[in-house]
Amino acid sequence: MKLGMGASRDYFLLDTAVENIFINEYLPVAPSDYVKVYIYALFLAKHDLDSDIEGIGRHLMLETQKIKEALDYWAGKGVINKTGEGEYEFINLREKLYGNCVMKTEFASEEENFEPDGIKTEASETVNSEGGNPNENLREILEYAETVLGRPLSAKELREVSSWLTDIGATAELAKGVIEYCAEMGKVSINYMAKVLLQWHGDGLRSTEDINTRLSEVSERQGDYRRILNLLGLKRNITVPEKKLIDHWMDDMQFEMKRIMEACEKASFTANPNLKYVNKVLENWKQEADSLGRDVNSSNAVSINTLSKYYDYIRREAEAGAEARKEEVYEKIPEIRQIDINLRNLSSKISRGLLGGSSKQSIEEIKREVRSLEQERAILLTENNFLYDYTDIKYLCTKCNDTGIDENGQRCSCVKERMGEASLWQDGKL
Repeated sequence: MKLGMGASRDYFLLDTAVENIFINEYLPVAPSDYVKVYIYALFLAKHDLDSDIEGIGRHLMLETQKIKEALDYWAGKGVINKTGEGEYEFINLREKLYGNCVMKTEFASEEENFEPDGIKTEASETVNSEGGNPNENLREILEYAETVLGRPLSAKELREVSSWLTDIGATAELAKGVIEYCAEMGKVSINYMAKVLLQWHGDGLRSTEDINTRLSEVSERQGDYRRILNLLGLKRNITVPEKKLIDHWMDDMQFEMKRIMEACEKASFTANPNLKYVNKVLENWKQEADSLGRDVNSSNAVSINTLSKYYDYIRREAEAGAEARKEEVYEKIPEIRQIDINLRNLSSKISRGLLGGSSKQSIEEIKREVRSLEQERAILLTENNFLYDYTDIKYLCTKCNDTGIDENGQRCSCVKERMGEASLWQDGKL
């Protein structure tokens, strides 16, 4: 090992950086002599100084065998690579997560009396299809996270952040946006940040513009939280369960803020205004809206009683129209009046026969007579320029015959349309 005094003085004025990962993860459990060997060997490697295992032993006042044991120990921990007899590579622990970046140095065994070539640096980086460097992106994100959090990341945290890019496929913009947002919210756990990133990435957030839009929405939602609590007279910060409840109103039940404020106003007149009361009001409104087939925020709501009266009204109108058309037909075709009388009598016979236990053959004979009369009726109508169903009742909805209830006992699909009509009818505009 050949070093002049001037050169030595220059080296001693420099620094040898030891990674925080080594200090946090490896140093606490390592034997003290092994730590001495690691730091001194790192010093030699970083400053391109010649040495050998025997020389290191003399400088550290350790046996040569102890130096070999220490180097093998660190190789076993994955901190350095042993590439050959007396040859080791120092691994950059941070770079280990996203690329190969090692400082290579060679220590000759005392038997080989090896003259080293010094320290060599090897780096292997890949470029993605868009021309970006994923290693540089990850390095930037890790440095940004440590700057924002004001502390070094542990090895576990480094792996987690690395997985955001490699496993999830998040962009660097998204990762940095999540870190900044969570830190501002006081959520400094990397695990918490990972959950936010998964949600945002799943929602399609990629660019800085996407993130700014989301942050604007979050800010607006925070303002909504405050307005709701203030209206209820609750002068405090909102709790997590309360946030989830309000989010449920807006995101799942689809209530607009104006409608929620109406429910809050109702609650404000109670002795103990609270979110549970508001929730009950909104649930009732939601149930009523679903049963009537209308939007929960509709301003044209009518009561179920009014809707029922409107159905009765249009049903009576349809039946009255059919009776008027029958009288028109009877006046022009008197034979049809008698046919209708006969059809009613036959219908009564069928009913009495079914109840009285008449034979199947007897009932079938009556049905054939009914079909014959119906055919005769249709022919008379068409011959006199009437449609065959001219005297039938013309309901607005053939699914429920203007009752609002379909054959399955459910609210008919026409209810939503009838709601609008009932509102006009109620106001005398229909």
